[in-house]
Amino acid sequence: MEKKRLLFIPVSSSEGIGEYMRSLSFAHYLDECFPDRLDIHFLLNKHTNYALDCPFDTTLIEQSATKETRKVNQLIEAFKPNLVVFDCAGRAAQMKTAKRAGAKVVFISQHNKKRAKGLKLNRLNLIDKHWVAQPDYCIEKISFSERLKLKLFPLSPPVNVGPFFSQSSSTDTYQLLAQFNLTNEGYFLVNAGSGGHGEKTQLFADIFYQAAKKIATETGLKGVVVFGSNYPNNIPEDDNLIILKSLHASEFVGVLANAKFAVLSAGDSLLQAISLKVPTVAAAISKDQPKRLQNCVDSNLTLAADPTLASLSDAVKQLLVPATYQATKNVLAKIKPHNAKKEMLQGVSELLFGISK
Repeated sequence: MEKKRLLFIPVSSSEGIGEYMRSLSFAHYLDECFPDRLDIHFLLNKHTNYALDCPFDTTLIEQSATKETRKVNQLIEAFKPNLVVFDCAGRAAQMKTAKRAGAKVVFISQHNKKRAKGLKLNRLNLIDKHWVAQPDYCIEKISFSERLKLKLFPLSPPVNVGPFFSQSSSTDTYQLLAQFNLTNEGYFLVNAGSGGHGEKTQLFADIFYQAAKKIATETGLKGVVVFGSNYPNNIPEDDNLIILKSLHASEFVGVLANAKFAVLSAGDSLLQAISLKVPTVAAAISKDQPKRLQNCVDSNLTLAADPTLASLSDAVKQLLVPATYQATKNVLAKIKPHNAKKEMLQGVSELLFGISK
C-alpha cells in the first residue's frame, strides 16, 4: 500500500519553538497511530537550533515558511503531499499550490489575529480543517463579521481544540523522575519556553533560572530548570538545581504533571499545566502571550508575574500561601481537561483515509 504523504509547515524561528513542538508531537502521534502508512516531511528554518535534530525528513530554508513562498510552493509541487499542515504559517498562495497538487489543507491558529487570517476571503475553499490551539476560556469568540462570513462563504469554521500534547507512559515517567531522584509533588519546574526569547541584552531563560535559585533556597524544594532548545548559551552547572537543556515533549509533560507547581511562560506549556491541574506562576515573554495570560488569570487558573526575578519569586510566595495554593487546586480540579489529540487524530483520519479513528 502506498504511503500517504504529510507535509508539516510550522512557523519556525530562532525565538519561539511552540509551533514546531506541537507539529512534531502531532507527527509522532500520527506515526504511532498509522504505523508504516505515512511518509512525513517537515519544512523548517535552517537557522533554528532544532532544525538539524528533526527526526523526520526535512527540507531547510533560509527563513520561516511565511516569507519563502516560492520555495514552499516548489516543495509542495515536488513532494505532492496528500495533506499539508500549516501550523500558524501559510500564505494563501501556498495553500492554493497545495490544493492544486491535490492535497487536503489543515490550518492551525492560536490567537485572534492568526485565527482571523484563516477566515480571510482569499482562503475560500482552501482550508479543510481549521483548528485553534486554545481552549474556550482562553480566546474570544469570533466576531459578528466573522460569523457572517462563515454563513455566506465556503470558509472552514475554526474549532477550539485546546493544546496538543502527549505524555510519557507512567512507567517511563517514573523512570525519568527516579533518574533525577524526584518524587511526585516533591519539586517545582521552571521553563521560559524555547529559551530564545529575551529583551535588550538578557534572555528570559536566564531570569527564570535566577528565580529558580531563589525559590529553591526559600522553599527547600528541589527545582528542575529546562532552558529550552533555542537557548543559545552553555547551560550553567548548579549543585542545588537539576539543569536541563531540553526534554522530549512527552517527557516534559511527564515532569510537569508531577510537579508541585511550575513557573512558566504564558505559552502552550501554561495551557498544558492547566489541563494537567498543576498550579502555576506564569509570565508573558512574547507578543501573543499577554492576552492568553490575562484570560487565564481572569479565570483564576494561574498567578501572573512579570518576567523579572523579583516578580517571579514574589508570585511563587503568594502561590504557596496554603489558602491560595488550595484555592488554585480547587479551581483547576473543576476545569475540563483540554487536549487536542482526539479531535486532531479524527480530523486527519477523515481527510486521509475517510474514516473516523
